[in-house]
Amino acid sequence: MLTHGLRAALGAALLLVCCGVLAQTGGSIAFVSDYRYRGVSFSHDRPTFRLGVVHDAASGWYAGASLVDVSLDAPGRQLQWLGYAGLSGRLSQRLGWEAGVILVHFGADSQYDYHEWFGGVQGERWNMRLHLAPDYFGSRTRTAYAELNAGLPLSRFTRATAHVGALMRLGGASAEAERRHLDAGLGLAMARDAWDLQLELTTGGRSGVYPVAYDRERGVLVLSASYAF
Repeated sequence: MLTHGLRAALGAALLLVCCGVLAQTGGSIAFVSDYRYRGVSFSHDRPTFRLGVVHDAASGWYAGASLVDVSLDAPGRQLQWLGYAGLSGRLSQRLGWEAGVILVHFGADSQYDYHEWFGGVQGERWNMRLHLAPDYFGSRTRTAYAELNAGLPLSRFTRATAHVGALMRLGGASAEAERRHLDAGLGLAMARDAWDLQLELTTGGRSGVYPVAYDRERGVLVLSASYAF
C-alpha cells in the first residue's frame, strides 16, 4: 500500500500529466546486460529489460514512467515501476532549469517504495540535479543525491557520456548506513534512426541504505540496446 507521502506525490504526478494537453508522447524498449541504479545492481548482475514512456507538453510540463524487471533478493524477481513528472524552463539562451518529483514502487516488496523531489540546471551537453528523499527506499532515512551528466558528440552517430553521483545521508533511523555513497560511469553510445546502443563502464561504492546484497566495488561494463517508438 502506498504511504500518504507517496500518494500525495503520485497525485502531483498525475496532475502534471493531465496538464499536458498539447504534447508529444513516445515510448521505448531496452535490454540491458545489468540494471545499475546509482551504481548498484538491481538485477543481480544479470540481463533484464526496461519499458518506458514519456509525455512532453509545449508549455514545459513533462511526465514519464518506466517498468523494469528487477531482483532484490535472489532468486526472486519482480517489477519496479518508476514514474516522474516535472516542469522545465529557460534561464537564458544556453541555460535551462527543471524541477519535479520521482516515484518508485516495487511490485512484491512495496516496503521499499519511496519518492524524491528534484531540481536542476542544464546546458546543451550537460545537466546537474539534486534529489531529496524523505524516506529513501523505505529505510526511514533522509537523503540527498547530487549528479552531473555530460555528453560529447564524437561523430554524426556516436557520442561519449560521463556521469558522477553522490548519495548523502542527511539523517533518520538508518544509523548503520554509510554517510556517503559515490557512483560514476563513462561510456560510448551510438544512435541510428530509432536505435541507441551504449557501452558504459560503471562503478559504485557500498551503502547499507539499498535493499540489495552485493559485494562488487570494481568497475562493471554494462551494455544496453534500446528502440524508441
